[in-house]
Amino acid sequence: MNQIFNPENFFWQCFDKMADVVGLSLLWFLCSLPVVTIGPACAALYDASARCVRGGEGSPYGRFFRTFRREFKSAALCALTWGTALLLLFFGHNIALSLARESGSRPMLVLAVAYLVLLVIPAGMLCWLFPLLSRFQYSFRALNKTALQFWFAHLPSTLAMAALLALCVNICVRLLLPVCCLPCLLALAHSLFAERAFQKHMPEEQDVDGPS
Repeated sequence: MNQIFNPENFFWQCFDKMADVVGLSLLWFLCSLPVVTIGPACAALYDASARCVRGGEGSPYGRFFRTFRREFKSAALCALTWGTALLLLFFGHNIALSLARESGSRPMLVLAVAYLVLLVIPAGMLCWLFPLLSRFQYSFRALNKTALQFWFAHLPSTLAMAALLALCVNICVRLLLPVCCLPCLLALAHSLFAERAFQKHMPEEQDVDGPS
């Protein structure tokens, strides 16, 4: 009977993880509502998810807010730059696809496909930028250069991360309820790719917090 109420048993540990997944997802959603803060919220969500939910460290909400404040400027600028590129390509794809359907124009269909392929560039960059920003401290130029290097050096991971991002965004746009858990689950899924890539580029003795 004592084992049932033991906070260290498997059931309560799973419950704590699930509660953190929901809590961090909702926190990310609330912090992203002003739109201009979505970048810092993404960096903070990744850091808290990878280090606390997955890594077992304590105080996930404290870590979230520390990362949010620390990386606010860089993360907001990254989100504005690549988020704008993503939206422009997305709208270009929708317009070209709509024209292709209405007119049956093959060139428009090819253009729509081209826009869709190009969407992978900003989507993949965003998938690497926030994990990198949560671990290390860069200038804006160095951060983007490093993210681009990871984009190409780990192309299969980039494509997988971008596909997961697109899937989660599509689900959350259609059904609001998954926002309660999908953001944190996506960050955890991305951490499987990102943390493995980071380990290949860091000395073994270096702390995972890096120079931040």
